[in-house]
Amino acid sequence: MTVTEITQIGKNAIDDENILVLFGQTIAPDLLDVSIVQKKVTDELIALKEGGQLIFGDQVYQVHGVGPLANQNLNEIGHATIFFQEEVGTIPNAIYVTPKKLPKIEVGMKIIFQ
Repeated sequence: MTVTEITQIGKNAIDDENILVLFGQTIAPDLLDVSIVQKKVTDELIALKEGGQLIFGDQVYQVHGVGPLANQNLNEIGHATIFFQEEVGTIPNAIYVTPKKLPKIEVGMKIIFQ
């Protein structure tokens, strides 16, 4: 289990697309508006896999697919794109979760990867 904390929410990071873009503290300035910025709270490596869970505060999501680069990118630069949908696509840095409803997020909220 790995825990991160949301430190910033871009003004256009949440819309009706059912997608969230996560980045770590080293995010490029031009991506801030469309991203959720997080920092690691624990030292464990993120190792999400199908059947795992992604938890935003107390909102639990089931992982249905993890792109081949998602865990590596999360561990190196805190980046992944989360798709809230049942269908699993082919985007290398994607995490596919259900339910299909975006979580209610806020600065200071913990994200648990398990």
